[in-house]
Amino acid sequence: MAPRRIPRTAVSLALAAGLVTLGACSPAGDDSPRGATGRPVPEATFVFANAAAAPTLDPAAVNILETSRIGAQVLEGLVSADPSTGAPAPALATSWERSGDGLTYTFDLREGVRFHDGTELDAAAVCANFERWESLAADGTRTPFATVFRTGTPRADPLYAGCTVESDSSVALSLTAEHTPLLRALTQPSFGIASPTALAAGTHERHPVGTGPFRYASGDGTNVVLDANPDYWGELGDIGTLEFRTIAEPELRYVALRLGQVDGYDQVGLDSFAPLAREGVQVLQRDPYSVSYLGINQDVAPLDDPDVRAAIAAAVDRGAIVREHYPDGTRVANQFLPARFAMDGTDLQVPSYDPQRAQELLAASSYDGEPLRFYYPRNTSRTYMQEPAKIYADIAAQLVRAGFVIEPVPIDWSDGYVAQVLEPGGDHALHLLGFNGGYRDPDYFMAALFGGPDDEFGVDAAALTGAVNRAAALPDGEDRSSAYASINDRVSRLLPAVPLAHPISAVAVDGSVTSFPLSSTGHEEFNRVRLDAAE
Repeated sequence: MAPRRIPRTAVSLALAAGLVTLGACSPAGDDSPRGATGRPVPEATFVFANAAAAPTLDPAAVNILETSRIGAQVLEGLVSADPSTGAPAPALATSWERSGDGLTYTFDLREGVRFHDGTELDAAAVCANFERWESLAADGTRTPFATVFRTGTPRADPLYAGCTVESDSSVALSLTAEHTPLLRALTQPSFGIASPTALAAGTHERHPVGTGPFRYASGDGTNVVLDANPDYWGELGDIGTLEFRTIAEPELRYVALRLGQVDGYDQVGLDSFAPLAREGVQVLQRDPYSVSYLGINQDVAPLDDPDVRAAIAAAVDRGAIVREHYPDGTRVANQFLPARFAMDGTDLQVPSYDPQRAQELLAASSYDGEPLRFYYPRNTSRTYMQEPAKIYADIAAQLVRAGFVIEPVPIDWSDGYVAQVLEPGGDHALHLLGFNGGYRDPDYFMAALFGGPDDEFGVDAAALTGAVNRAAALPDGEDRSSAYASINDRVSRLLPAVPLAHPISAVAVDGSVTSFPLSSTGHEEFNRVRLDAAE
């Protein structure tokens, strides 16, 4: 690969001098420190740049990529996702058994595992976590647990019936109804088991304590440092110190990699693909496993008028948006499920780009020129939307040409953008957002978006909610696939949002990395990163 560029300015030289230890180092040798397992503890330092700060270090509280990525290094769940298939694989549970009626899952726990604070992993610790997750969701907070188990969801019966200690090394999880995605859902970092001692102390949001290959050392969601866990039961890998650093601007992430200030970064910007290729830098592309969309809030008049929503969809040139603002390989979306599920609707009704038709629909609608408040995030790159401000500008211009009046509402991502567009009774008429896949099941997308009455889209469709919840209970197979295809059709007729793209996203890593465990979910396991001993 091309050699790293040498910083030329005095400021850059000072930065480089202070950051020389941030590049990847050789894996630990025979004289390295050893943990209780007797294995050498790696000493290399690896710095990875996130595109946004993690609002909390507690992945059970929010469904945000950066929080989940950090949490995945520290906390482990009962099951993990197979890197190739996404199927549940052993983690803190070595095996499990499903009862004949599908209502009880009994897990056999890995023995001899301790949390980073020395607390022993046992069935009581597992149940303490499930009880906490249930309590977090009980007040209607939109947590990952609430979505999976339908806790606090109107017109949906809660699925969680309890967690029972069968023995110190065996725990039973009980449901009120069958739920096919359960084991796959438990692979999310949101279901990482935290030390009950840390939970009792109330430090888990800023200082997570798990059983994972890395343990918390210092920092917060903006810059956090993790150290290799010398007593980890599994594979330690090559990294001794792992730092996640927030660099919001894609151009600055690129510069940081080329100056040697970071060893890898997420969300390669569109303008960086070609320079990185010319310079021989490894750029690793994730398979499309997310959806971006233009949200339409039907609680804001006149967006409750189907003709107005159809006019919005017909006015948006999704093909141009994808060509101009997404990496090659990104697909134009006409539904919310990524193509990998092969559950496409057979009668999709999302209008195609037709500016003349948009004007005709608008003229026949109840729209009377009132300004539509259009929310969009700034200062962030997401797996589903790298250039939100530019996408907003193009979509707003297209809507104005069709006859709409647009009032821009830019909000910094770090100022709680997601919370503002999910706020009950919010005044957002339109907004840009998306959803990145967290586990390999269509319920991940459909339950979060359409599994109940929704403040984001102002949708309260009992039939749609029922269809989503019934589909989740069906066994994998043709009937389940057909159910989700039908849901896609139903959503396209309701048009709560205009799906824009199923995007490609990419990670760039420097020459010290010989193997990077890329994941379509973005929950990469950094103890599986392999470093070149010669670097």
